[in-house]
Amino acid sequence: MNETPQWKCVLKAQSQVGECPIWAPENNSLYWVDALAPSMNRLDLSCGVNQTWRMPCAIGSYGLAADLRSCVVALADGIHRLEFDNGALAKLHDAPYDVKHYRFNDGRVDRAGRFWVGTLRRPESDEPPGRGAFWRLDKNGLVRAIDGVTVANGIAWSPDDRTMYIADRIHWHILAMDFDVATGTVSKQRTFARVPEGVFPDGAAVDSEGCYWSAQVTTGKVARYAPDGVLLREIATPVPTPTMLAFGGVDLKTLFVTTARLMLKSPAELEAYPLTGGIFSLEVDVPGLPEPRLR
Repeated sequence: MNETPQWKCVLKAQSQVGECPIWAPENNSLYWVDALAPSMNRLDLSCGVNQTWRMPCAIGSYGLAADLRSCVVALADGIHRLEFDNGALAKLHDAPYDVKHYRFNDGRVDRAGRFWVGTLRRPESDEPPGRGAFWRLDKNGLVRAIDGVTVANGIAWSPDDRTMYIADRIHWHILAMDFDVATGTVSKQRTFARVPEGVFPDGAAVDSEGCYWSAQVTTGKVARYAPDGVLLREIATPVPTPTMLAFGGVDLKTLFVTTARLMLKSPAELEAYPLTGGIFSLEVDVPGLPEPRLR
């Protein structure tokens, strides 16, 4: 079912590539990144103030510490710890790839507190597709966990932690696999849902009914899939380029969506969609799930 609901622009960010919104109820804030005007951000929804920590190179994603005093950030040159009080960065791991060809992209913390992050093949790279990976940061260090990736996106888990989802733009489908939360291992990779060729499934989140929400950046829509992969809803966003989504608010029924300004190439497009790059919210009927923190 196609819908055109009323959205609210909660921040006129004009971000190049807004990504990775995460809701934190303790301080009524939405954390997010601008990947290519690289920065870590915290939007305080109590007052509308956005605090920014500039990054030295492209940022793919991050995981919040339990006390919200720091986070790990996946930068193009490796994994760092960011201290929020003073902005200090400390490198934890060098990039596990050739930085001429890859950088980190989508990532998320699982419910055991491990940080997962996938790679993106740089547009200018001549590397063949499918040579990237998802990496897992845990007590054993940075471990290569899932192979065959070109543009890592769509990472999420089912409410019972038995299924892990990922998306890769070039395949025109979203993948599911069995997930062992105790060990952080995956098996039985399979197609969860197919999208039309040319539709890029970007960032994702799972709601409390186990439905998978996908930001589909080339269509201007977010899509909700049932646990069996059946498409249930498509909701048009106010701009052509939604990138990722998250559930927040007191009851986790506020859907936040980041967007990307970089993908609008012409002055006419920018004039038609002046809020592109902003962050939007929509009230939905089914709540999401609390976002895990690093352990």
